[in-house]
Amino acid sequence: MTYGASDARTYTVKDGVYPKKGSLLTIQTSDGKVDLTTATEVCHLIAVDESSRDADGTLVAASATVTAVPVGGVAFVLMTNGQTLTAGDEIFVGADGLGTVTAGSSKKLGINLGPAATTATGVVYPVNTNGAEQI
Repeated sequence: MTYGASDARTYTVKDGVYPKKGSLLTIQTSDGKVDLTTATEVCHLIAVDESSRDADGTLVAASATVTAVPVGGVAFVLMTNGQTLTAGDEIFVGADGLGTVTAGSSKKLGINLGPAATTATGVVYPVNTNGAEQI
């Protein structure tokens, strides 16, 4: 099978990490597993579903998988709760795999494409990630 640049792929998740749909992910260079971003890391991927579950529906703690797409287009991203967004705001990579409007030492993820809103837990927001920092 040949993959396109924005096709979803399955990745192995760092043990004890539980990505949700819209989580920002980084690929660890040590073992190739994915982890939730921290505020100073580059975002490589965005989860399109949650971490894998076992037959009983319990989240898998070791060797779990997640489906994700690479940064580089419009993606729907989980944001830090309670932030004020307006169209055109710069979005940065935040802690715990969430986007944030707070620049600080964070890496740029992209531009908010949605209307004015106050962010809420579990809601995804459209971000154009074509301008994401890669280094």
